[in-house]
Amino acid sequence: MRRIVLVAACALMAIACKRKALDADAGPALSASVDLGPALAPPPLRAATPPVPPLPALPKLAGHAAATAPPASAPIAGDPGNCRRVWTGSGVAPLVCTGSSLNSGSQAAGARALIAYSQLSSALASLPAVVDHRVENVEGPVRNQTTVPACTAFAIAAAVDHSIARWTGTPAQVSVMQIWSRYHEPEEHDSILMNLGHDLGAEERWPFAVIEATSWLPCTPGQKPGKAGCGNPVDAAHLAKVTGDPIASFRQIERVDPTNVLAMKLKLAAGQDIVVAMTVPDTFTAVGKAGAKYVPNYANAPKDSGHAMLLAGYASFSHGTYFLVHNSWGKEWGDGGYAWLHEATVAKWTKDAAIIGAEPRSGASAVRAQRGRGQTTCDAGLVPDSIRGTCAPPCADGSPRHAGVCAVAGQCPASYVNLTGSCVLAAPTSTGVDPATGIRYACGPGGCAYTLPRTVDAACTGNSCMASCPAPDYRVAKAGGEVTCVE
Repeated sequence: MRRIVLVAACALMAIACKRKALDADAGPALSASVDLGPALAPPPLRAATPPVPPLPALPKLAGHAAATAPPASAPIAGDPGNCRRVWTGSGVAPLVCTGSSLNSGSQAAGARALIAYSQLSSALASLPAVVDHRVENVEGPVRNQTTVPACTAFAIAAAVDHSIARWTGTPAQVSVMQIWSRYHEPEEHDSILMNLGHDLGAEERWPFAVIEATSWLPCTPGQKPGKAGCGNPVDAAHLAKVTGDPIASFRQIERVDPTNVLAMKLKLAAGQDIVVAMTVPDTFTAVGKAGAKYVPNYANAPKDSGHAMLLAGYASFSHGTYFLVHNSWGKEWGDGGYAWLHEATVAKWTKDAAIIGAEPRSGASAVRAQRGRGQTTCDAGLVPDSIRGTCAPPCADGSPRHAGVCAVAGQCPASYVNLTGSCVLAAPTSTGVDPATGIRYACGPGGCAYTLPRTVDAACTGNSCMASCPAPDYRVAKAGGEVTCVE
């Protein structure tokens, strides 16, 4: 019961926020086009649904093996240009500095769901026991940051690679050097902010180069720079050339609560990867059997540094959930660059978690519909189409139409729905009012239609307005001052 690659119109930012003024003082509103014709059938599925992978043989938390101490020869202490290093089991890797935050400075840009996951979510029991995005062939390559403290750039690149696969069916390979060139400091706090809204070129246009990447690090007072030098300027001409030939555009981030296991699992089941910034101990190595290697839980870790990685799946057990880590320490680490982390470890040591939304710029085999927005009115009994924004009758299952399409029951496994030729996580069949925000919702498998109070949507000219969000990004959210949709 797994999702197929998400393509066509189910966009991370796709929302029809064609608003309806409901009071006499609303002022003029643009007339919305109305589609009263019969709903369209979804296109046939392009491929069979991948089988759910078997549960990996992962132990209870109390049965974790003890992590081995790093050898005395391992340079765990900080080096010029980075804060500290960590033993990976076969070598050392640099970490980033204390106080780092994926979301610092980008709070206005990050999207936040407006309705709690406990209020509006798919039934946990209906989610797959295992989600592994490797099975779906939507994970990009496992890279190796080597001696450069650029783990956040590597995590961003891996997240963009994956996000593009959800549009086109094939992971991108964006340039880590281009991402690193925009902040090139051993801190996480500017990494997303400095890349959000920018275009990204291909890895082949600017391959990762250790010496060049290291030479951009700031010079440390009192420290003699290495052979690569320090404080060197980025080649502006090279950066402009790669940016001028983009394959992806970094559009949006959504912040996620890493202590909310249900929300994390829903995101992963919907097809998202999650970037996490974690505090890690001196040894962060994977143990266990091949195919089920895991990082042992740890009770203590130095607070002066951290590491950014990608979560690319989960496995549910009676003794808790494990999350699948896509790391940037090469294929020698864990199982080909992947390993599992227990939910207790993730919840305790994750400083920030974020989802990256990217769109293809050229050469894409499929293009999803873009978000429409504006003032409209819909007559009683009609709701905005989640893609077109036209007023139309809802589908028989309670969903808003999706570019005119209503889902057909039985085309996908339980808790999934076909709208565009792929099985994606369905919205819950539910109606109600969120007590915290006053938002009304009416949902079916294909998405949700919302009525938003003016206090929620500042752009609303009436007392309340309407919006529709399609599955799998059926949850209404705010990004800065703008209403959007997230999974």
